Amino acid sequence: MTQRLQFEAVLASHNTAMGCRFVVRAKENGGMHARLGMIAARKAIPRAVDRNRCKRLVREVFRATQPMLAALDVVVLCRRAVARTEQAAGREELADLFATVGDYCGKRSAASKR
Repeated sequence: MTQRLQFEAVLASHNTAMGCRFVVRAKENGGMHARLGMIAARKAIPRAVDRNRCKRLVREVFRATQPMLAALDVVVLCRRAVARTEQAAGREELADLFATVGDYCGKRSAASKR
């Protein structure tokens, strides 16, 4: 996702999953594949090194779970830095949040098709 309106549409949606390190919001995009947007604010994560590490972690987990997300626009908000020692826990939390949002959007779209 590259346009501001696309980000705002996803952020306005009510499909949200929250963890202690990340907040994941999603919205169906009507396309063929999932798309990722990230917000790593300087206020939440002051050091650029930590923001970049957080974004790399999000991309890595997104690529692994992308087939499960079908056609969703997903925005991940990084709440706090993920230290090197916490990366395994961060991966697990993100995978769970992606699964939660994917399941919720899948159930909503199945119910709307009926």
